[in-house]
Amino acid sequence: MKELDTLNLGKDLPNSRRDLIKWMRIKLKEYNIRLKSRLSQILLTDPKVLRFIAKKASELVSNRRSAVIIEIGAGIGNLTQFLVHENINALIVAVEIDHRFAPILQEIKKTYSNVEVLIGDAIPLLTSMRGVDLAAGNIPYHITSNLLLALAHSSIPCALLTVQKDVAERIVSKPGTKNYGKLSILMQMMFDVDVLRVIPSTLFVPPPRVSSAIIVLKRKNEYNQYVESIEYLTKCLFSYKRKLVSKALTYCLDKKLDNRIEVEGDIWRKRVGQLTVEDLMKLVDMYADLKKRN
Repeated sequence: MKELDTLNLGKDLPNSRRDLIKWMRIKLKEYNIRLKSRLSQILLTDPKVLRFIAKKASELVSNRRSAVIIEIGAGIGNLTQFLVHENINALIVAVEIDHRFAPILQEIKKTYSNVEVLIGDAIPLLTSMRGVDLAAGNIPYHITSNLLLALAHSSIPCALLTVQKDVAERIVSKPGTKNYGKLSILMQMMFDVDVLRVIPSTLFVPPPRVSSAIIVLKRKNEYNQYVESIEYLTKCLFSYKRKLVSKALTYCLDKKLDNRIEVEGDIWRKRVGQLTVEDLMKLVDMYADLKKRN
């Protein structure tokens, strides 16, 4: 790189980890910033992976003339600048909760006209912002589940995220497996999920204890009252994951089930951890019918 004040757009974006890490260290020292583990502040230091994410983002919004990409946890702005380079017709909204990074992000905004900076909590923004085409980012590990739930509740059609590898495995896990649970059901109900690649912990500074994975979420259902009912019932039932469905339902509904209630298939013979999304939809329909009778 010819200069390290900002990562210059175009050919001067770094191709080596050495250059990128050097720029990061300069900026952290300049603003006297020490990364906070309690905020899961780790920095992805591989330009090849950052460019891969940015190019994938451009593919996901390629059918939109002027897209809006919200970046969750922009931090020092390393991914932000790669997103700018690969999405010149998109507005990149860099969201960061830690105000210490604001001066660095504002420098980036001055350099690139298609960047906006928001200092604040991304979770309420995800559910309130309209007109967003893609959510992207290396999301903070300590609030991963909350951010994924906020995405499910939002109207955002697509997300491109770096999450812990074990979270990615939970999201795509199948009924009856160890990792299958509430998060698996909601995310599979709301999105088509694709795990693109695994990122080793050695490519982050400081290196986390676990590997990460890049995932794509493409919305297939809107969040509504029906989905909310499924989410509510799932949350209760999976508190009794190993019990038979018929037994767990008596706890969740706080009453004995009417023997006349019939549900298609073999749901009653399953344990909660074996329920599919389709099974839960049937149970919600049954629950609605039960309420009508009482």
